[in-house]
Amino acid sequence: MKIFGRIALIIAILACGGAFYFAKQLGKDRNDLRVVRDGLIADKTKLTADLAATTETLKNTRQTLEKTKEELVATVGLLEGEKIKLAQKTQEADNCKVTVADRTRELDETKAQLAKSQDDMKKIQESLASAGITDIENIEKLRDKIVNQTKDLELLGQQMIAMREKTVKLEQKVEELSTTPVNLRGTVAEVRENWGFVVLDLGKNQRVQTNTNFLVYRDTKMVGKVQVRSVGQTTSIAEVLPEFQRTALRVGDLVVH
Repeated sequence: MKIFGRIALIIAILACGGAFYFAKQLGKDRNDLRVVRDGLIADKTKLTADLAATTETLKNTRQTLEKTKEELVATVGLLEGEKIKLAQKTQEADNCKVTVADRTRELDETKAQLAKSQDDMKKIQESLASAGITDIENIEKLRDKIVNQTKDLELLGQQMIAMREKTVKLEQKVEELSTTPVNLRGTVAEVRENWGFVVLDLGKNQRVQTNTNFLVYRDTKMVGKVQVRSVGQTTSIAEVLPEFQRTALRVGDLVVH
């Protein structure tokens, strides 16, 4: 009996020790779980804040994108309108060139007629000399014919001069319609750096033509070069040529053709 009592006592002591150990371990695990829970709560709070910030940024980005799309649509519409106007001016220039070609052909024909008349007169003179004509009546007729031919030659000469003047005027008009004046100056009125375009305060009123190159200056120093892509009445849209750009272009920079 004493042995069983000692065994029971040992078992009770072991049971108490095990219970104490498990209680202590359980408390530690509970503390660890509380730390993990607090960390998860903090992570959730941070993620919620990050999500809200990201949502706001996305909203702003969408608004900016919509505005950019609207501006792009407006610019495309402007470019299409300018293309139509450019096509009309190009057609006018082509018509002027055709007119110049017609006048030049007429001038060449007049010159040929004049040369033929002079050759006919020379042949008549040679025939008269070889025939030894001395009859006054025949001489008078010949004189009248020569006088008439001289008048015809004078008229042809006047026509040639008039045609030459018309040709010069037409050539000048074609030149005005198809070239931008040398040393034409203006300024940068607007900069669209994201699109690589600038707006110049020069247009059709200043005879600006498509594909015209302008040097850009700031304080007497060249900062870039642009090429006109479309021309309005008072403004032009020009592409910035990156191979010549030395710094970002600004409103007010001087442009020179």
